[in-house]
Amino acid sequence: DREDDETGMDEQISKKLVSSVKKAAAADMIEKSPDEAELERAFIDVVDFQHDLSEDVRFTRASARSFGVAEGTDVDPNLWTSIRLWQSYAEQRLVANQNEMQKEFQERLVDYLKKDMGKEGDEELPSAIGFQDLSPELQKELIDLQKRMTAELKPLLMEQTLSMQKILEAEDHKGRVDLMLYFVNAERKRLQAKKTLKSMFGGSPTAVAEREIAEPEPPTLPKLDDPSQKQQLFNDDDDDSWQ
Repeated sequence: DREDDETGMDEQISKKLVSSVKKAAAADMIEKSPDEAELERAFIDVVDFQHDLSEDVRFTRASARSFGVAEGTDVDPNLWTSIRLWQSYAEQRLVANQNEMQKEFQERLVDYLKKDMGKEGDEELPSAIGFQDLSPELQKELIDLQKRMTAELKPLLMEQTLSMQKILEAEDHKGRVDLMLYFVNAERKRLQAKKTLKSMFGGSPTAVAEREIAEPEPPTLPKLDDPSQKQQLFNDDDDDSWQ
């Protein structure tokens, strides 16, 4: 019985794989507009940069080949599946970055309390500590952390709140492609700058954050007229697109 179950599972996986390949091939056969082709290339660049930098949250190499730009929902993958995928990516980056930054400082704070303030066990650690009670070194680290969070998390928050709103307000497929291209290009430029700064400053996160803060603000998003109809997006996660 177990062998039969495994055989049936293998057949289901094979059918699913064949179906996915056929859908991707059908979507790839559709002629792309210049903007659609540019969006596809920009996404591939983003995936390449993510793997070059070993980003914690990144798309799989395979997702670069199945990034949809087609209009409508009768073709899979299509632009809407890519929009949902990008929305999920922005959310996961925000959570991962926030957790990593907080964890980094919390570890330093616990180490300070145990060593410099003579707190031996976790049960002796205070539940709260004031900024003025920190050492000058930790105060500087906290200020640097706030700068990093401003530099790295604020754009993610803006993207989460504004990108989907703008895309839903777009009147047509071309408007949605243009907006997706804007967001993907912004991420490509961020990763490209991060790679350059990493080589210049030896990968120091503080130095990179300070340089990023000095960079000018990104250009204002293009204004779009309100459409008569808006499409509802659901945050469907595609596990095969993440590593």
